[in-house]
Amino acid sequence: MAVIAFQVIGVLIFILATFACGRAIRRKPDLEFAKLPIRVVHFCYWFFLVLPAGISFLTPGLLHLDETLGLISLRDDLFLWIPGSLFLLIGSYYCMASTFLLSKIGRGAMAFKFSRNVVIRGVYDQVRNPMALGYYLMLLGLGLLAQSTYFFLFSLIMVIPAHLFYIKYFEEFEVELRLGAPYLQYKKNTPFLIPRFLNTGKTQQ
Repeated sequence: MAVIAFQVIGVLIFILATFACGRAIRRKPDLEFAKLPIRVVHFCYWFFLVLPAGISFLTPGLLHLDETLGLISLRDDLFLWIPGSLFLLIGSYYCMASTFLLSKIGRGAMAFKFSRNVVIRGVYDQVRNPMALGYYLMLLGLGLLAQSTYFFLFSLIMVIPAHLFYIKYFEEFEVELRLGAPYLQYKKNTPFLIPRFLNTGKTQQ
């Protein structure tokens, strides 16, 4: 139960930190001032979202968490392995491709070095949050492949919505502050989370 509590509390702390830091940079939209809130939110992401997920895989194990909560684990069959494998592979591709382009063209590094340029090539031409899309697909894919009802539902209901809140309330505002008009134009022309080739509606803002 300690791991589950760590995960639930971690998501809540991440949301609160995102809200507090988002309000702070709105009150003082200064790039130099914003660097500290950005670092704080990134730390909370790694420590309160990513770390608990990693721990749950190792100890006590995802299926044990299902047992602890009295959940029936997902069935081990082809109908779960196929989408699970696809989610994991596609998600890994989006994460790796976006990380490479962010470093090469954006001259930044995920959570550690602020990007200096707007990236509009490759996966960033398809969707403006390819790293987040990859992250979500990987979480769901891992939940299916691990046959864990708890991890799949926890990712779907808590982790992904919390991270979406971070993107919409915090990240987009601070990137606008850092990169200005080029990012605003890119944001206007590129779908939020559904890749362009799948997005048949209007551009998501």
